[in-house]
Amino acid sequence: MNQRIPYFWGQYDHFDKQFLTADFSPRKYFRWQAGNTSLVLMDCPDLSSLKAFIEIGQHLTSHGLSAPEIIEADTESGYLLLEDFGDATFTKVLQESPGREHQIYKSAVDVIVHLQERNENPLPFLKAYTVDFGLNKVKQFLTYHYPKVMNDEVSSPVQDDFIGVWTKVLELALQTKKNIFLRDYHVDNLMDLPERSAPKNIGLLDFQDAVWAPIAGDLVSLLGDARREVSTELTNLMWKRFLDAHPKGDHQEIYIAGNILSAVRQVRILGLFTRAATERGDKRFLNRIPHLWNLFEKCCEIEELKPVKQWFDLNVPQQKRVIPAI
Repeated sequence: MNQRIPYFWGQYDHFDKQFLTADFSPRKYFRWQAGNTSLVLMDCPDLSSLKAFIEIGQHLTSHGLSAPEIIEADTESGYLLLEDFGDATFTKVLQESPGREHQIYKSAVDVIVHLQERNENPLPFLKAYTVDFGLNKVKQFLTYHYPKVMNDEVSSPVQDDFIGVWTKVLELALQTKKNIFLRDYHVDNLMDLPERSAPKNIGLLDFQDAVWAPIAGDLVSLLGDARREVSTELTNLMWKRFLDAHPKGDHQEIYIAGNILSAVRQVRILGLFTRAATERGDKRFLNRIPHLWNLFEKCCEIEELKPVKQWFDLNVPQQKRVIPAI
């Protein structure tokens, strides 16, 4: 925590304090424990991100969902002391009880539907997912991944073509229904809370980057997960469960927009994982790159993503879709 110390530190002098985890942002998390009490300290030097976490968390709990309760807040220094949901992430549950896979994925989809049913109008504290927002995500591929696998910087004409094809598909995706998109809705950020009744039985984490976006965003984050393989059977079942909550006339455009957002996500993460390995020496995720390419190629099976597929086939052929040598 360097020289920054939360004002409430002294009240918890007797707590054992252990580093818990960090993510791709400047945020860090620590577990504070004493007796039967366990809390989580969020160290978030980005104060705008901290403010968003508070606002969105309050919104989630007001709609009957489980976001961590804020025990203490030092919004000037960038700290929150939070309720500790424990260690039962969906990742851990799936490792220990693989037979629960269908049940917990159903619960996760039901939470998305529950939240969206209660948000019909844009929320004032959320930014909009715009074309420029999507382009900024996919450009991470050009900046970090493309040079490593192609052994060259991207040329201006190739970059212009890249931006052109993505602009068109993003414009198409943004024509569909929109709702809150938590963005990091995946098995590492969902907590199993079996002692609580649905929909509170899932603890939600890492939602501070939420935006107002096409409604299938969190569904495809869950199903097109960089961290694990999700079977075609389960993917189809969860898509059906999600779409059944919407009028039948909307299903095709929701599905198309979802695949476009998923393709954006996979391309962005290719850049993100490569950047982590290049700039921080963090190579933990490089072995997920073949999986990301598989997810991206599956998204591109829809006709609407054909221009994107053609760009990649021309400029990043199959033999270059490999783990970069870093």
